[in-house]
Amino acid sequence: MHPTLNIALPELEWIGLLRDQIAKGRTISALSRECGIARASLSMLLSGSYPAQSLDLVTRKHGARIVRLYRGAVLCPHLRTSISAEVCRGHASAPMSTSNHEKMKHWEACRVCPLKPEVTAR
Repeated sequence: MHPTLNIALPELEWIGLLRDQIAKGRTISALSRECGIARASLSMLLSGSYPAQSLDLVTRKHGARIVRLYRGAVLCPHLRTSISAEVCRGHASAPMSTSNHEKMKHWEACRVCPLKPEVTAR
């Protein structure tokens, strides 16, 4: 038996988007079909009873699609929040920064990001 921690963690953005859809009257079954998540898994995610110790794997698998569907944005794996497609393109096409450590880390993350948009030459 795993002990539970009573720590109030912030809700993941993509789960909040799903909760918003439920609040608008959408059914779990409809969301399940639309998002490609098994209905039972989606129900457990929304109720907070999903059996995984961490939601990292589920977030990597479904989070980006849900943010794109319901917010029209990109779930940036580096920033761990949604950004507009335009901002994503801006980060992906930005030149390498050698003077700012955080920008350099973001630049490196963009190089290998599976969500990286096609960038046209400036």
